[in-house]
Amino acid sequence: MSTDDLQHLIDQSLNGLATDEQTAALEQILLADEQARDHYINCANLHSSMIRRFAVAEQAHSYLDESPPRRRLAPQVFALAATIVLLIGVAVGIRQLMPSSTQASPLATISQTVGAYRPSDEPFTIGESIDAGLVSIDRGLVQLDFANGASLTLEGPAKLEVKDPYQVILHSGIVTATIPESAIGFTVDTSTARVVDLGTAFGVSVAADGATDVCVFDGEVEVLLSTSEVTASTTTAHLVKEGQSVRATIDSPEIAEVSYNPRPFENAWPLSSGVLQTTGNLRFVSPGPDFHPGNFQDNDNIVVFPERSNFTPDEPILVDLVDPGQYQRTHYKEKRKLAPGLKVTSYLLQLDSYPAGKNPNIQRRVQGQITFARPIVGVITMTRLLQESEDIFGFPDVQYHTAREIEPRPAGDKRPGFDSLVLAADRRTLVVDLMESPLHLDQIRVLVESE
Repeated sequence: MSTDDLQHLIDQSLNGLATDEQTAALEQILLADEQARDHYINCANLHSSMIRRFAVAEQAHSYLDESPPRRRLAPQVFALAATIVLLIGVAVGIRQLMPSSTQASPLATISQTVGAYRPSDEPFTIGESIDAGLVSIDRGLVQLDFANGASLTLEGPAKLEVKDPYQVILHSGIVTATIPESAIGFTVDTSTARVVDLGTAFGVSVAADGATDVCVFDGEVEVLLSTSEVTASTTTAHLVKEGQSVRATIDSPEIAEVSYNPRPFENAWPLSSGVLQTTGNLRFVSPGPDFHPGNFQDNDNIVVFPERSNFTPDEPILVDLVDPGQYQRTHYKEKRKLAPGLKVTSYLLQLDSYPAGKNPNIQRRVQGQITFARPIVGVITMTRLLQESEDIFGFPDVQYHTAREIEPRPAGDKRPGFDSLVLAADRRTLVVDLMESPLHLDQIRVLVESE
């Protein structure tokens, strides 16, 4: 039926002139065509408004003269209106009665942000739902947690397209990924490569020319060389293991092995590892083939090593500091105990200086603070406790130093040269001020609550 014919039926009906056949025909159209129903409702609203408008004019005129009785709407009009109302009500009722389980859940949720803003200068906020589509970040860091356990940290400026719970496309920028067993097979596509996770932690960067660098921090991934279309066929998989990096470019028919270099990911990787921010002279070390404390000497920075993550000890853990405040040395028998069964992630902070410069043996002072994404449940610094806890949280097959505890200022002592360690009131921030001579070191193990 043409638009003109439909309009004629509506006009006849609203004006009370429609025959029974015309009313039946209009009803059938409205039952079958949603656009026709919307048009009918608009016409009915306009018709009703006009009646009310002229009814007011007639009422004002009735004070002066008798007015003829107004035409009453035909019964067919009310029947049609009732039909439309019934249809709308049924549709709304069905939506309201649908179980919540049938409504789509977000593919991911923003769990952490650090100075993260969209190109529109609108900030990202914790708790935001991420559905399929493009995520553009102008600056800062944003962490996306997927329902399957996969966690991605995006560093701006970058563009990431979320396709489904197991696939994203990195159009530009840097992303680091931490993928548990529950999300093995998670895929990061770019214009030149496809990165398939095999249960690991890795970083992917895409340059302006489309070149893709893949850096594996832990475990291994498969990297395939893609055509310009990420969904197109790819070449044979290239296995990339911990401590290795590869590169794929538009003009190369092969995936090239390159020197392992985690530095491009050092801004994003801490957030993936549970560290929101470091200030002052604290340096977060990315994993690699030589990833253990004995290989890092630094005169200018307190180095942060992520250790064991999401681990539940089956025995009590003795700690030096639990409550907010400044650390003071206590006897071994006075140490607090963390009850077994508490899931924690461990980090090791270290200052290991070496002789250098015109005054090679001068004592060095290094300060900074670190803020974790989750609450700190215990801090360990006494040598004996460090040795006991390294059997649980330490790197396997790594020989740790022996004498390495910090030396806080004794009560009433005003001499210079002591260490200071403060757990802030937010229970997430440690303020560290260390004094150390070359060929000596200070170490602090921090236990942070895991989700």
